Amino acid sequence: MQQAIALRKRLEPWFETIDSGQFTELGIALRVDGSLGSFGAEGIENIAVGDSRIECDVVVADKGWSSLSDEEIASILQARVFNAIDVCLRTAGIVYDAETLASAAK
Repeated sequence: MQQAIALRKRLEPWFETIDSGQFTELGIALRVDGSLGSFGAEGIENIAVGDSRIECDVVVADKGWSSLSDEEIASILQARVFNAIDVCLRTAGIVYDAETLASAAK
């Protein structure tokens, strides 16, 4: 959880630079498999584009979290979140620079 929150905080300034027209919110729900259960096949689900909100669910398969370092977990989550951002923004017709997204997360 702490890696997901840290990634979100690093990305917030980047989101402020996106000219998204009428969209003011991007909601990405992480559904991460682990000791408490599974959410099904890994991938992006439930993409919805509303009046001012774009949202989706990201299912992340169990990676044996307890045996991974914080850096490894952050890398896995970052890849899944970046993919979800790309899919959501493209679905909504928003053009953005993927390189600035990658640099924003560092």
